[in-house]
Amino acid sequence: MVCYHWYEKRKGMWDDDWAARTLLAQRSQRRIKAALGLKPSSDDYDKTDLAKFSLGTKRTLAQFKVFSGIDPEAKWIKNNEHQFDVCPPKELHYVPYVGSAVEEPALPPPTQLLPVTTSPLPRTRDTVNRHIIVLIANYRDSKRCGETLESIFTKAAHPDLVAVSIFDQLNFEENELPCFDSYCQLVGEDQCRRSDRLRRNSSIGYMDATGPTYGRYRTEEGVDLTIDTFALAIDSHILFVPNWDTEMMSQWDSIGNPKAILTVYPDGTDRYPKLDEAPRFVTLMCHARIENNNDDAMVQYSSSIQIPCPPKPQLMSQFAGGFNFGTAESALEVRNDPYTPYLFHGEEYSRVARLFTHGYDTYIPTHHLCFHWYEPRKAIWDHDWDKRTVIARRSQRRIRAALGLPTTKDDYDKTDLD
Repeated sequence: MVCYHWYEKRKGMWDDDWAARTLLAQRSQRRIKAALGLKPSSDDYDKTDLAKFSLGTKRTLAQFKVFSGIDPEAKWIKNNEHQFDVCPPKELHYVPYVGSAVEEPALPPPTQLLPVTTSPLPRTRDTVNRHIIVLIANYRDSKRCGETLESIFTKAAHPDLVAVSIFDQLNFEENELPCFDSYCQLVGEDQCRRSDRLRRNSSIGYMDATGPTYGRYRTEEGVDLTIDTFALAIDSHILFVPNWDTEMMSQWDSIGNPKAILTVYPDGTDRYPKLDEAPRFVTLMCHARIENNNDDAMVQYSSSIQIPCPPKPQLMSQFAGGFNFGTAESALEVRNDPYTPYLFHGEEYSRVARLFTHGYDTYIPTHHLCFHWYEPRKAIWDHDWDKRTVIARRSQRRIRAALGLPTTKDDYDKTDLD
């Protein structure tokens, strides 16, 4: 792993009015279904810009169903976390498409540096000293977020080639600091190098936050194709290992696929390696299920498994919203859908289905390069969730429609869906 995650209790948008927000989340689920070409249960989802957040044309959803082993139209099965299982000994195989750069990615000789493919978009970026933009959506987690920035820059081999784009969602009445301010307090204003390292920073009040897809969409506004070669999206509570940046690029290069995405659920910080400790295991995401018996239910990823570290990044069919690394173009070509408020389950499946049909492929790294703080924290679900659930269901219907899946209603936001 290149980074590890703080798994701990923290503030979340689910803390207030969750019953109401659940309704909004269900609308988001319907939007996701619509975006995937599935039939939502109703037409009450947001249709704004839906075409921009729908499937690509390089591969089909039918191909992705076979590749991922997941049928998003399957029925919910109670107490079945492994409803869909593509874990070893099952093997995944690369799916070529017309114009694909590779038939089956292979490990090149260790000394070979694979060229970064050029984009049709004009740019003057440095393809030798490759830049990374790190995208962080911070929901009332500024202490850990500041520590995450400290880890990003102190652990990088080339911190001058790294910048961050942050979207803060804060309680201003409690004087919660923006993430970068928290970082500057931690290391000192002279050392935090705000003008060099902070590419973009926007903030809103936490009660106006609408979930991870919108927050991550706003961070993508900081990607600059004239500068950035790569984009790394992470959670706001991550701890990196030394030289994570060069290691991450080296692993990406080794795949030999210019449309590769490195992604994984990071291990917890309690597994952060000791000095000179060789990595032995990495996480593989290979289980999934239909989240519930709602007609607009989406795919929910189940618990991952640990496998011995592979010799090269391993092809995978799933996607982690809290850690994914690919070209800067990938972050802009297949963006997070901002019109899916309060969507949680279905967010990652929708994104990987869209990436796959746009020609991208996901891989787990050979070992963890970052770790996650798994701990209690504030969450968006903490407030008004009864009301927000209605909105979330519309989001689910939008996602289903975008994926070509059936929806129960036609009430979702259809912006850019056509």
